[in-house]
Amino acid sequence: MNDNTEEFLEITRIKEEFIANASHELKTPVASVRLAAESALRSLKLNDGMAQSFLEQILRDSDRMNELISDLLDLSLMETSDIEMEVIDLHDVISNEISYLSKQNKKRVGYKKTKAEIFANYDDISIAVKNLIKNALKYSPPEENIFIKTEESTSEIICSFQDYGSGISIADQEKIFERFYRVDKGRSRKLGGTGLGLAIVKHAIDRNNARIEIESKLSFGSTFSIIFSKVNVK
Repeated sequence: MNDNTEEFLEITRIKEEFIANASHELKTPVASVRLAAESALRSLKLNDGMAQSFLEQILRDSDRMNELISDLLDLSLMETSDIEMEVIDLHDVISNEISYLSKQNKKRVGYKKTKAEIFANYDDISIAVKNLIKNALKYSPPEENIFIKTEESTSEIICSFQDYGSGISIADQEKIFERFYRVDKGRSRKLGGTGLGLAIVKHAIDRNNARIEIESKLSFGSTFSIIFSKVNVK
């Protein structure tokens, strides 16, 4: 078996595994929505309180499905589209994504405005920033803030997203960017995670010739950093 055949088989295996996982992730909330709807219809005749509980579950699972479908579309678009790169201001990307947050979550984001030009695809970096902000907010205690900062070295621009959540073990850090991988499956499902957010971040960053690093300590939180090469100004 030559190298090309092995590569093709590996790509095929990854795609099949991805489709199987995606199908499973979609079927779970769909089944839950159907069961909740049926239960709500029955309970409307018996108990209004029960109906409210079932309808709230329908809303939660609908939100989860919407998030999963959006993540799948983002990932599919990046995998199938050509990339167009240009000089963009990273500050504009970050500020724009913060503006989409709820009023409550905006108060939890600490960000010092810093102009930083990078050579990248605007949509890709927006998707990466959006997912890193969502991830930091989701896994931090509601009373804790998250912090975003941009720094420059001689040759690089570093954009960091710091949270004060439960942290990630060394073993999990090696797998955290895999599709559908969850550090704490039960907690992730409860919080509404799709298991695709960080995989999307990694794909977006790789496509733009940047890299992502993580520093984390259990019980003390995590910092995800995107490192870009500086734009050469001629």
